[in-house]
Amino acid sequence: MSDSAASPVLIGPVLIGATGGSGTRAIREALIAAGFFMGETVNHAGDLRHAPPVLDQLINPVLERTGSLDYRLADLPEALAATGLSGLRDVAVKVREEGNGPALWGWKNPRLMFVLPFLAEALPGLRFIHVVRDGRDIALSDNRQQIDRHFAARHGHAAPKEPDALALAAIRFWSETNLEALACGQALLGERYHLLRLEDATAPDSPVLAQLLQALRPDIDAASLTAAQQAVAHRPGHGRWRDLPAERLAALEEAGRPGLTRFGYI
Repeated sequence: MSDSAASPVLIGPVLIGATGGSGTRAIREALIAAGFFMGETVNHAGDLRHAPPVLDQLINPVLERTGSLDYRLADLPEALAATGLSGLRDVAVKVREEGNGPALWGWKNPRLMFVLPFLAEALPGLRFIHVVRDGRDIALSDNRQQIDRHFAARHGHAAPKEPDALALAAIRFWSETNLEALACGQALLGERYHLLRLEDATAPDSPVLAQLLQALRPDIDAASLTAAQQAVAHRPGHGRWRDLPAERLAALEEAGRPGLTRFGYI
């Protein structure tokens, strides 16, 4: 890992983060269709492989110290902050090298939303797309990677294993972390922070995705907008919560009420 003092200043990547299972793969595909280079060393979900080693070093120590995604680098040990900044700058350099210095570039990893203060400092001019998906669907998803990796660091105990209790813990985790990422992103990035509900982005008649892409790339043409919309179409799994018994659904909605209300789901 290079010395952060020697790292170049890199301007303007577009980064995508979210709770796991929120549809960041679809948004990455839309950006590629819109002309963005989004890294080539990626896994099956399009997550940049250069990022996890850095994120693994940062997220749990940060959560254990702050208990939140909305923190300041000054709240952290100086060595941890320096390691994170250097590591994320190195990731950006690798993406730029893979794309031969593209004008439109970025990458996605859902866990980027846990390190927004690092990103804001390390990469001046970045834009961040925070993808949010209905927490009721997230709570019923098999994608538990963030809970498995980070729930205990944030809460001081492991998540419950019994399915109903785990679903309630999952939607609380979804609500709390997304609300904290929202507050942090708005405070640090202002208009360079973009909140995007997956349901809006994938709806055939919604203008939301086109508006976002036009903000990111004002010169985008109609053909690229159409290709981007097609890239996110026909995504399965929306509304799986509607099959729940009424009593269980009510408990789920109560557990996630702050986030479900703020993001317009109830």
